[in-house]
Amino acid sequence: MFAEFPLALRRYLRDRPALPLAENWARERIENRPAALLRLLERSVYSVPPSPYRALLKRAGCELGDARALVRGRGVDGALRALRAEGVYVTYEEFKGRKPIVRGDVQLAVSERDFDNPGARRNFSLSTGGSTGLANKVFQDLDHIAALATFDMLAIAEHGMLDAPTVHWTHMLPGSGIRFILRRAYHGDYRQDWFTPLGWRADSARLKDQLGTFYMLCCMRACGVRAAFPREAEPSEAIVVARRIRRVLDTEGRCLFYANVSQTVRAAVAAEESGFDLAGAAVFLSSEPLTPAKAERIERAGIRIITGYGSVETGAMGLGCARRARVDEVHLAMDAYALIDHPYEVPSIGVTVPAFNLTGLLDSAPKVMLNYQSDDYGDVAAGPCGCGLEAHGYTTRLSNIRSYSKLVGEGVTLIGNELLRVIEEVLPARFGGSPLDYQFMEREDARGLTRLVLCISPKVAVPDDAEAVRVVLDALARSSPMAASVKTVWQQAGTILIERREPVATARGKVLPLHIDRD
Repeated sequence: MFAEFPLALRRYLRDRPALPLAENWARERIENRPAALLRLLERSVYSVPPSPYRALLKRAGCELGDARALVRGRGVDGALRALRAEGVYVTYEEFKGRKPIVRGDVQLAVSERDFDNPGARRNFSLSTGGSTGLANKVFQDLDHIAALATFDMLAIAEHGMLDAPTVHWTHMLPGSGIRFILRRAYHGDYRQDWFTPLGWRADSARLKDQLGTFYMLCCMRACGVRAAFPREAEPSEAIVVARRIRRVLDTEGRCLFYANVSQTVRAAVAAEESGFDLAGAAVFLSSEPLTPAKAERIERAGIRIITGYGSVETGAMGLGCARRARVDEVHLAMDAYALIDHPYEVPSIGVTVPAFNLTGLLDSAPKVMLNYQSDDYGDVAAGPCGCGLEAHGYTTRLSNIRSYSKLVGEGVTLIGNELLRVIEEVLPARFGGSPLDYQFMEREDARGLTRLVLCISPKVAVPDDAEAVRVVLDALARSSPMAASVKTVWQQAGTILIERREPVATARGKVLPLHIDRD
């Protein structure tokens, strides 16, 4: 991969479009979505005998000619809904290779490699965060990064930040930071400063990734990309990043910031506590759901928000609406992906959510996705919003995006959203601090019983543990009829424990509202 990277990089940078050309490319790809779906099916499914999707389509009685007629007759979304109804889909656990695919009398043992796109190049690789299980390697094609960078380009231009200098607080390989650097380089010749939460460390397990990062940056700098080598800034050192953004603002007047939600909140809080603001900066958010409480803390520091939605497997598949009605509202990258929602009953709790089913439309996508039911759900809407992305043809919008995969139990199981409001709003309002000062941890005790540990940062003055438990239980009881049933059960079982400690961050620096302790 690395031997071929310099040649692929030169081609990638040579073909960078000006904004009007990017607009034309996006419009053409959106208009050709039906042909793109059929081309992907022909090349990456029907022509690949081991493909799990081919077995599912065969079970559904859908040959390539049938698929062509279906798309012609019902359009992209209509065809995908019809296939979903016939069992042509894969769940999150199946896609990750953690469970076999079972549809009626068809049972397929699968691994994550079975969903690799055979037609995509392997210019380098990233890995998933592994917050819900083992991390998976995902190969990256620069052509795919270029296609999605076109979408980025339109969104950033809509927010007036296309030519702004950039500060990144993202991870080195195998994290996605290098992909953000590459995407920004595709937009034009802009200065890029880079901070990384893990830094350059003498860790033999990470040596190859560190050398790979250094090598790719050297190749980029040789091609004229103004990307700095990453400097270490741990999550507790957010003030270092905040001050760098402030210096860029003082000299350039604007700054585009790339970071995940937790890190952006940290930078905003650090700036506020140090007595300065970050007005004039805009942040391109990634990796985590954006909630109203986190958005308020970010915007309080003067940072404008460009919401992002994506994953290591997909890249950016949703970008913030400039006239959003909700804090996390994004436009779907309709030139690269199709998305339908489908009712899904979350196991063991009887709650049905509108689960996202995602389909890739580009030959260069690293994974073949055909109604891939990720662990996300939310609201899907179409109609006028008045922003520039809609004018370019991106008419589908997503909002209220959450995950249903992390559940809490003690004889009763809840969707994590029931706990999210407690973390984001109730506890900070009652005891002070920010949403990053609180975290629930699901843990099994010595007897195998599930305990819910509420971690509270020592910085927060909570006078009494029992009072904190009472606030949590009362808030849950008011949130919904389902959550109300938890209060009595958890009181009797002594389910909630309090620990005065800093919340646990993931390897990617995220502070998740619910952390699963797997030790």
